Amino acid sequence: MSAVIYIDFEAIHPVIDGEWHRTRLTGIPKPGQGITMLCGATAAAAFQPLNQRRDHGSPTEYPRCDSIYRRERGIPQQHTRQGRR
Repeated sequence: MSAVIYIDFEAIHPVIDGEWHRTRLTGIPKPGQGITMLCGATAAAAFQPLNQRRDHGSPTEYPRCDSIYRRERGIPQQHTRQGRR
């Protein structure tokens, strides 16, 4: 018997220097495997338990990755959604 675990790859946000990024994953990377973020930054994959996420402060979203993600999906940019131009 198997215990199936479903992974939402769009919910995986690698954190580099306290900023979370977006990436196009098609599988779970192996520890140490290089991954490239939407913004072009690259880093080696590492894993920690979720309860350690804020041990060094709360990660913030990297704006360039968010902008690319929104543009690719036709989602208005943050300043547009808030009524500013």
